[in-house]
Amino acid sequence: MGRESASGDAQRKVLDAVAELLTELGYLELTVDKVAKRAGVTRKTIYRRWPHKAALVGELLIRDARMDTVPELGDSRAELRRLFELILRDVQEEGSRVLPALWANMGDPAVMERFRREVIAPRRLDARAVVQRAIARGDLPSDTDVDLLIDTWSGVVQFRSEVRRDVFLASQADELVDLALRGGVPRLRS
Repeated sequence: MGRESASGDAQRKVLDAVAELLTELGYLELTVDKVAKRAGVTRKTIYRRWPHKAALVGELLIRDARMDTVPELGDSRAELRRLFELILRDVQEEGSRVLPALWANMGDPAVMERFRREVIAPRRLDARAVVQRAIARGDLPSDTDVDLLIDTWSGVVQFRSEVRRDVFLASQADELVDLALRGGVPRLRS
């Protein structure tokens, strides 16, 4: 086995161990020692690639981020509803593990910048494209504040899911999409 494939195998084992331990213990109880033991590698192997726990967890968040896109369907409601489903998935499925780790990584600007660049920015571009297609079709007002609409939907889902610990129902997502299509969107100021 070549050095590169052995290195890739060790990286996979380490990140898999981080994922398991985050789920079992949470971010605060996660340590490099525990990761090394679970992955069957030395601490030196970990520190050679990741300078600290935050970088290690940041790498996992980037590796495991799902990057689905909303296809052009020719139907604004269907596309906006699919966008909302992706927002729900990203918060609810990733949220229990990702959000505490992400907040902990805020102390490391390099980790956060990489997460923004490799995960948030591509997701954001796709979300903007979906809303802009609905505007181009005349289904949303031309002065829709695209970024604020996306932030509003993301914020509502995150608050309901993470802070209130409420289930976000499909009917509630439908209502927010229908509200937007009726013109209930934030507007750009002239």
